[in-house]
Amino acid sequence: MISKEKKELMVFQKRILGLLGFFLVPCAIGFGLLGDNSAISNPKWWYSISMTYYATSNICMIGVLFSMAVLFLSYVGYNTSDKILTIISGVSALGIIVFPCGHDDISTTGLLGLACDTSFKIHCVCASVMFVSFAIMVGYNFTRSGDGSQMTPEKKLRNKIYQICACVIVVFMVNQVLAATCGYPGYWTLINEAIMLWAFSFAWLVKAEFFTMFNDKKL
Repeated sequence: MISKEKKELMVFQKRILGLLGFFLVPCAIGFGLLGDNSAISNPKWWYSISMTYYATSNICMIGVLFSMAVLFLSYVGYNTSDKILTIISGVSALGIIVFPCGHDDISTTGLLGLACDTSFKIHCVCASVMFVSFAIMVGYNFTRSGDGSQMTPEKKLRNKIYQICACVIVVFMVNQVLAATCGYPGYWTLINEAIMLWAFSFAWLVKAEFFTMFNDKKL
């Protein structure tokens, strides 16, 4: 049984995670637009969130992802499955920071100074693991009813929202694979990332009772 204090803490964490996920894309791009990108020849820095690492927005991108990682790792969760998935999400978010994507103008990158190709491969694995954990958490864990009581109409609606959001994440993960292998324009990566993050964000905000129209009606 989750105490009232822990439940309130989890609601707060969900809201912050949802908001951070929503604002990651506009903040990363916005800070990049304000900065001077002349240190590295990088006209396509806005093609993905990861590429903003090489714009002056890198502090914003790293800061938001690190904040999300801390919240994931400290998340209490309703059960062991919740905790495992949020730990996986947190560790993979840290991996995205530690192992950035590569860049044509440099040979090594990241905190560990790895070759760009090596860092990029690890980066892609971490990003894939993070989005898969998002989809499982939203599409499976969020739809369960822990107390065994009959679901309210509002809970049934929320479950449909969670399932739709999980499907969106999966569909655009597949689209990202196609974008990487079939010669899509480079900016499709940013589009795919933004839609997946916003689906994640919307689901977590619904779960956090951020939108009152989806909450159970009080008798």
